[in-house]
Amino acid sequence: MKSEQDRKLTTILCADVVGYSRLMSEDEEKTLDRLKLTREIFKRYINEYSGRIVNMTGDGLVADFSSAVKAMQCAIEIQNKLNKDNTNLPKTDQMPYRIGLNLGDVIIEGDDIFGEGVNVAARLEAMAPVGGICISGPLFDQVKNKFPMTFDFLGNKTVKNIADPVAVYSLSLNESADNQASISTEAQPENVSPATDHDEDTRLRKMVKKQAAFYRLALIYGSITVFLFVINAATSSGYWWFFWAAGPMALVLAIRAISVFGKGPVGEDWEERKFSELKEKNRKGLS
Repeated sequence: MKSEQDRKLTTILCADVVGYSRLMSEDEEKTLDRLKLTREIFKRYINEYSGRIVNMTGDGLVADFSSAVKAMQCAIEIQNKLNKDNTNLPKTDQMPYRIGLNLGDVIIEGDDIFGEGVNVAARLEAMAPVGGICISGPLFDQVKNKFPMTFDFLGNKTVKNIADPVAVYSLSLNESADNQASISTEAQPENVSPATDHDEDTRLRKMVKKQAAFYRLALIYGSITVFLFVINAATSSGYWWFFWAAGPMALVLAIRAISVFGKGPVGEDWEERKFSELKEKNRKGLS
């Protein structure tokens, strides 16, 4: 059955200010003035790259482009300009953005656009690094050979209210060119990030080495304990002095076992959980 709704395939850009609520709570007038200046930057570049601003609500902005390459060029130019301007401002006055881009089919309703394509772009914006860009897999396929910089593949992410996982690529533009991460644009196995896979291998190798070192230490301590027990039994069975040596070795082994295998306060699992917790708090503080 033919749908009465107009649709089109387009590249959607979603942008949002990082830490807008905090900025407004500190100085409403200065924040509003800064917001107006950044919006003018968006308008200028979007117009230059033949895009169209769909709406601007609060500190957010949605635009669409008929060309995927022009949309990508526009997003990079905007972030480079905003990041450069922010470096000349005190930290408290800076207004960084996150940008998400998606190539998708949308419903046209007047001057507005709706649908999953817009929702995905909004989710990608929330994942983007501060001062950087996140794009979807379909858009990456269109632009991957058109730009000198390369993107970090973050994996196939499950995002809210979207049925299928979305392939996500990230570009951080808030660092010097020497520090920008890069990856190969060759096809990647489904649901596997090369960086994540390498990190996992490194982590597992480290874990195996720790466990092997523990077993070697346990073998050495065990052999020493048996040797001391034999001497003790043969020379003075009435006084078991070998416990004075075996006790500290047993304590050392117990502490090492907790460190290698445990999930308590000194275990590796605790370190990973604490790192994730602090990272999440930092992310919330910036948003």
